[in-house]
Amino acid sequence: MLKLYYCDKNDIVNTLKNAITPNICGDYRIERTQNGKPFIVGNPLYFSVSHSDNRAVIAICDKPVGVDCEIIRERKISGISKRLSEREQAEIGGNTLNFLYNWTAKEAFIKMIDGTLASCLKHLEFFESEIYMGGKLQNCTVKFENQPNFIVAVCTR
Repeated sequence: MLKLYYCDKNDIVNTLKNAITPNICGDYRIERTQNGKPFIVGNPLYFSVSHSDNRAVIAICDKPVGVDCEIIRERKISGISKRLSEREQAEIGGNTLNFLYNWTAKEAFIKMIDGTLASCLKHLEFFESEIYMGGKLQNCTVKFENQPNFIVAVCTR
């Protein structure tokens, strides 16, 4: 089970509550891991939240999940592209949209594993729709949801 909920950035708390409540019997408590990932105490329902500008997305799933989103707009990517692997650079080809697919996939994966950008990003590669960490193919699936001017990447085990 994977459900996505879209809302304004200012409505994340209400949307999250409305998304979680029908999937849980009784009261629940949300806490954060040491890295800041929110989770539901004592319940196997997983969720992830992301926002870009004023838009937000929430993923609810029965297995570990990470979600990331980005508003589609031109960006200067040359600086960060130099930090990507050669095959990522070739696949992206200097195209902002291709870069955003790469970036959101990695961010979604990092959220799914409860990692941090600082500890994970330099070891990650997204190539041919697969995630590699430390050169090893990861057991996960990345899917993209395209909304008007908005990319959403969802990563699940």
